[in-house]
Amino acid sequence: MNTICMMRHGETDANKKFIVQGRMDNPLNENGKDQAQRTAAYLRKNHEEFDLIVSSPLRRAYDTARFIVAEYGSTKPILIHSNLTERNFGDYDGKKIDDEYSRLVTTDQIPNMEKNQDLENRVMTALKELCDRYPDKKILVVVHSHVIKSVLVHLLPEFTYTSYLFNCSLNYLSYDKGVFQVLAYNINPLN
Repeated sequence: MNTICMMRHGETDANKKFIVQGRMDNPLNENGKDQAQRTAAYLRKNHEEFDLIVSSPLRRAYDTARFIVAEYGSTKPILIHSNLTERNFGDYDGKKIDDEYSRLVTTDQIPNMEKNQDLENRVMTALKELCDRYPDKKILVVVHSHVIKSVLVHLLPEFTYTSYLFNCSLNYLSYDKGVFQVLAYNINPLN
């Protein structure tokens, strides 16, 4: 059985301003760096040990993962998985999150956006490949809001693409005999 902790990256200026950033390669802001460092300390304090750390190729996720590695003094490499990059939001990239966005993202109506089902298939396939390649491992996956949401929407009927996820939230899954199960989600380690 695998255990996966999907962690959202720390805050960026776009997050702070409620702007959709999708595939834009924005860096963490100072608060985001502090959030990543505090989350790393929280994980270590709670004796969370990971066999493998995987990240989206986007800088905000990769830099968040680097804070985890630094906290543990680990020499383990951070594996980059391109299929765990954030969703392509099409015509909404760079625009403010508003009521129209919430309606359009839920109903798959944003022009040129990666469709909900395509996103879910991409992310679930990537996680399955990781678990099959590294069986019986505990894996930290540092990614983005909609990457995590795609899994939660796929597995939890009450979760939607407009549900809120904290920056640096921790979301736990198990994978056993080809079946994913949500163990806990949207844990805020910064409280």
